[in-house]
Amino acid sequence: MMARLIVATALVAMLGMPLLAMFSGEASAQQRATCSQARAHCGTQKVCQRRFESCMETGCWTVGLVKRCGYEKQ
Repeated sequence: MMARLIVATALVAMLGMPLLAMFSGEASAQQRATCSQARAHCGTQKVCQRRFESCMETGCWTVGLVKRCGYEKQ
């Protein structure tokens, strides 16, 4: 009986995580970051200005191999 309870709890936790991620993803899509905000976090180096210009064209902020898209072009 105790083993079933543990397995059931683990199963609910594993199935619930993708749902939580999906709902939190919807909230972040409503409050998308802007390219200007990303540049402000980056700093004043020349590379930050190049990343900003690329973001304004594509909506994606790229640092090395990491590419994050969905930025507002502002």
